[in-house]
Amino acid sequence: MDKKLFTFLIFGLLLISCKKEITVPNSGIFRGVFREYSATGDTLATGVVYMALNENDLTFNVSGDSTTNAPANHAGNYLVDNSTTMQFINNTAYSQVYDADHYLDTSYNFTFDDTNFKIWQTISGKLYEYDLVRN
Repeated sequence: MDKKLFTFLIFGLLLISCKKEITVPNSGIFRGVFREYSATGDTLATGVVYMALNENDLTFNVSGDSTTNAPANHAGNYLVDNSTTMQFINNTAYSQVYDADHYLDTSYNFTFDDTNFKIWQTISGKLYEYDLVRN
């Protein structure tokens, strides 16, 4: 094999292997499960949930399956604090049908790998978790 071709192939492989890992949530539609757990670990609520993120204007939109106690439909803005936490600001009126904590409206922990998106927070002893996958 030609030495120049070999060097070019090695350089190309190095570039491909150095692909930057995506850890900050970006635009997309995500589908998954919402769960609420008591302080003892019992499941209090669960349901199918969809979340749309728009990184251009930092907005989110959540649609829940209310027949299975998923969170209320709501929308707002978000800010990524760092690689592990983000702030959600709900811009939708609260419904008395849902627990106020079923709205994303505070700081949440997250992990993101461009496919899987997990959001969770403990509020008043209860764990609220969104386990999502890019749709």
